[in-house]
Order: sequence, then structure tokens, then C-alpha cells
Amino acid sequence: MTKHPITLSEQIQIRQFGLNPELLKDCSLCRFNTGDILLTQGEDVKHIFLVLKGKIRVCMLAGNGKDLTLCFYLSQGILGDIELVQDDKLASATAVAALPSSCILIPLAQNAAYLKSCIGFMNQIATELARKLLGSSYAYAASALYSGEKRLCSYILISEHGGMFTEVLTDTAKAIGISYRQLFRLLQNLCQKNILEKTPGGFRILNRAYLTRS
Repeated sequence: MTKHPITLSEQIQIRQFGLNPELLKDCSLCRFNTGDILLTQGEDVKHIFLVLKGKIRVCMLAGNGKDLTLCFYLSQGILGDIELVQDDKLASATAVAALPSSCILIPLAQNAAYLKSCIGFMNQIATELARKLLGSSYAYAASALYSGEKRLCSYILISEHGGMFTEVLTDTAKAIGISYRQLFRLLQNLCQKNILEKTPGGFRILNRAYLTRS
């Protein structure tokens, strides 16, 4: 993770979130490498993250710390919105950079009052929360109504990069609600049908149209 001063380009992007950069204190541009942790579930949230580019993997664990109950990917948007609205200093989920990513960090301690008073920004947060609610509702419905293969194909499409699926398979199994053994069988089947190709670095997508139709 590297921090940089805010430039005119980032000021313009901050305004697109409905904020006045001149009224914000101690903001910075932060570049995260793949695998860098932005938020850790249950730990203090010290910043609002305005995600500008890249891909952030957001996941929530059940009370036993093992079962993944929510997982989605964010390429643009806001992290820390739930905690800001709820006045909760503890992160509700863990956020990890799935690809090199750029975010504007807004310290909460110095800026919470302004953020909450800014109608344009709070409208953006409302939109973000609605989108996340719909996404989680879809995920629960898909878990109940769709086959394991369909859930896997959808997950591959949202998490792949450059035609490669490189997610940790144990996490994938939890995210789509199947056992690791079942996931392994499904991946083997997709490889046998030339939908995917297993490589040392993960699974290469050979037939994207099949994944989309499934």
C-alpha cells in the first residue's frame, strides 16, 4: 500500500461522489496491491474508501469465523458506508484488493460530521446500500434456486480477470454454498467440456458464452 497527495484529477473524482474536496481534511490517494487488506471484519474503521479503480473483494464471515455468508466485488463505489450510517466503528466485513486498486481515503475522525451533512454524498451512499442489498438478496435467492454449476459459472464471471479465474477454491466453495468436493467435481466437468482449462496459475476461460448462459 502506498499513499500519495490528492491531485486535481482526484479532486474532480471526489466531486463526482457529491463531496467538496476543499471541505475534507487529510485525504490521500492510496494504491493497494493485490492481497492488501483495506478493512478487517470486527476491527476499527478509520477511513471511508472511495474506490476509483481495480477490484475489491468484500466478504463476511459467520459467527464461527469459518462460513462465508456474503461475498461481492467492487470496482467503483464506497467502502465504510454501512459503518458511517450506523455510527459503528467496527467493520461489518473484510475487504481485500483482488487486483491492484486505487482509492481515496477519507479519515472518519476528522470528516464524519461533514460527510453526514452532505446530501449529495448521503444520496450516493443510499444508492450504494440499495445496490448491495439487491446483490445480497440475489445471492441468497441464487443459492436456494440455482444449481451448483450455475452459481459457479456466475461466480467465475464476476471474479475473473483477464480471462483467468484464480480465486482460492475453499473460499469459492463457501461463497457459492457448496462443498469443496462438489466444487472440484464441477470444475473438472467444465474442463472436460472445454469450458475451462486448468493451468498452473488457475483456470483459463475458453467458452465465456457457456458461463453466461448457465
